[in-house]
Amino acid sequence: MKKVILFNFNGTIVNTKLLAIDIFNEIAKKQGYKEISEEEVLHLSTLSIRDRCKTLNVPIYKMPLVGIAIKRRYQTYIPNLKPVLGISEVLKELKKQDYKLGFLTSNNQNKIDEFLMNNTINSFDYNHYSFNPFSKSKDISSFLKNNRLKKDEVIYVGDELRDIKAAKKNGLFCIAASWGYDSTELLNTGNADFVAKQPKDILDFLSGT
Repeated sequence: MKKVILFNFNGTIVNTKLLAIDIFNEIAKKQGYKEISEEEVLHLSTLSIRDRCKTLNVPIYKMPLVGIAIKRRYQTYIPNLKPVLGISEVLKELKKQDYKLGFLTSNNQNKIDEFLMNNTINSFDYNHYSFNPFSKSKDISSFLKNNRLKKDEVIYVGDELRDIKAAKKNGLFCIAASWGYDSTELLNTGNADFVAKQPKDILDFLSGT
């Protein structure tokens, strides 16, 4: 029986997409990459990470470093960000239904604690912090091992194709959140077990399983 729901934090719990784009554009100016215009955001969300790099003139081998640089810069903003619309209510309802909740993040723990306190979110039973934003599969594996959880006990919720791939690699049931970084079109290529268009869809889906 599924009893634990593990959420990817950025993009699923808190919307950091526009902030990440602003910071990327600052980096792009200095490094000579192509800046992201408002008109390009939707199109880029349909592309794989490799194709995004090609479009933005970012060498693929530099993408992990760019990702880490973006994460470092927006840590100061995290405490003042707001949760994705409707996610707080969904978390509370899931707790009422006796689910254990956790999150996976590469953000600074103190900044996440401030965010949760500022937004009165106290629904989480588990957390897993990682330095590298590109190590999802290993992080999920470590989370399961550290908390002595079996793969058939956990549902993973993430907003990127790489979230789905990492969850599937670890044998987890996976819900894709289409309100985050990647488009529904791209998420569908990962064969998630369910694609939620809004947070409430998670409740509706679980009530029918």
